[in-house]
Amino acid sequence: MKSVHLLALGIFFGALSADATQLVVQKEVSVSRTLAGHVTVLGTEEAASGVTVELCSSDWKTVITSTKSDAKGHFSFKEAEKSGLFYVRFSAPGMDIYQLRVRIDKQGAPELDVRLSVAT
Repeated sequence: MKSVHLLALGIFFGALSADATQLVVQKEVSVSRTLAGHVTVLGTEEAASGVTVELCSSDWKTVITSTKSDAKGHFSFKEAEKSGLFYVRFSAPGMDIYQLRVRIDKQGAPELDVRLSVAT
């Protein structure tokens, strides 16, 4: 009976480590007219719904506000009307965590296009 419990624990912890999430940090600053956009799954281009999108402090330690992407992968923040630099983190179960800095500028892209990779 003891070996069955050990086997079950081994399978449980093995399953947890099978989908190890990585942190992906975009080095360059994205420029957009608004703090809104679409999230898709890298390689499939399917909409990623239910993704947690967080506005963070510049050290990434404090979440200022958050939202979730809708069924079409769209997200939006009201803070988009302000200009400046924003720190945005995207996370979802089974996906790598993605962090990027976004500068709001009238000359930027209409919206952000974010592609999350499946955790390996």
